[in-house]
Amino acid sequence: MIKRVLERTREVIEHIFPERQIYHRSHGEVRYLSLSTRTQILVTCAAMTAFIWFGYATASVFLSGHLLSSQSRQAFASRMHFQRLVAEARAKEASTQALLDNRTVAFSEAADDLERRLNTLKVLLDQPDSSALDTLLPGDKGVSTLVMNVAAEDQTPRQSRTASLLNSAKGSAPKDPIKKLEWLKQQENQILRTAEERAETRIEGLQAVLSMTGLNLDDIIAQDNSKVGGPLIALNESQLFGQALSLDEGFTNRVARLTGRVARAQQLESLVYDVPLGEPLLVPHRKTSGFGTRVDPITHRAAHHSGQDFGAFRLAPISATADGTVVYAGWRAGYGRLVEIDHGYGFKTRYGHMAKIKVKRGQKVKFGQQIGAMGSSGRSTGVHLHYEVWFKGKPYDPQKFLKAGLYVQQG
Repeated sequence: MIKRVLERTREVIEHIFPERQIYHRSHGEVRYLSLSTRTQILVTCAAMTAFIWFGYATASVFLSGHLLSSQSRQAFASRMHFQRLVAEARAKEASTQALLDNRTVAFSEAADDLERRLNTLKVLLDQPDSSALDTLLPGDKGVSTLVMNVAAEDQTPRQSRTASLLNSAKGSAPKDPIKKLEWLKQQENQILRTAEERAETRIEGLQAVLSMTGLNLDDIIAQDNSKVGGPLIALNESQLFGQALSLDEGFTNRVARLTGRVARAQQLESLVYDVPLGEPLLVPHRKTSGFGTRVDPITHRAAHHSGQDFGAFRLAPISATADGTVVYAGWRAGYGRLVEIDHGYGFKTRYGHMAKIKVKRGQKVKFGQQIGAMGSSGRSTGVHLHYEVWFKGKPYDPQKFLKAGLYVQQG
């Protein structure tokens, strides 16, 4: 069986690859090359092997090139992605650094602004000739010439914090930026708060004194608008202070309000100087007939007494009860020798029954300045001073003004 299969296979191969002869003729000679079946099979196998190897090599090269190209593209994409991430990181770093620099600059500017504002307030506090500051922060060395005495009814007078305020304001700022900024804010708030409280205390005290006269404060102020308080700072300081105020609207508004309160306090202090609150006699004396209805010592009938009488010795010195201008100095019926002084704001005072007059009409007088001597001239039954206080052409009880004057010491 196997033998027949082998013979049949040999017959098929010999049929496909029969023995062949290749003839070659050259120069009249004929030559031939005999190719046996075995030789043809070997050549065919070699050709097929070469063809298969060539196809495999070609396919391998093509597939390898495609794979390398794909890997190259992936590597390139990875490299570009990495470069993009690096660029983004560097951009974020630059942005963060720029933001940090800007915040640092802004913080430094804010700290510098606060320090300049604090220095401005310290400059304001250090001005010895500022009348506004005298009103705002009276010190222990006679800065203010008007000192409020504590009333007996006031059991809890406010204590001055001027010394502690100035000491804290003159301290050195911390070196740490955040602590420095907080320190500057605290110093600024402390100065402004103390100044505001001082101004309010000043206003309340002056208003309380003036209200004791029984007059309406607005009616008094309305008599002379020319005596409104001046600015908080002197003219030669306005440029420096203006620069500080321009730094912050809230700071500007707060100082503007404070300026208004100080101007109000100045106005009231000026008013207290002009309102006749002092005693007309600077020597021991006694009060006799008061203001209002009484039995007239001459007619012995009920009559209105428009002033306050004071008793003392003959030629006792009579003084002006406030600054003003003498508008009358001479004899007047009923008053005898009379001096009338205009103090402004609608106030006038009269001093009657003098023995001597020591001032002239139109003369400026100061508080406490002697204007005459006590006597008994005119309609009088003995040596005394008849003292009147007028406001807007109407007499008022001098005793109320004298009581208010007990809480004010001028010197």
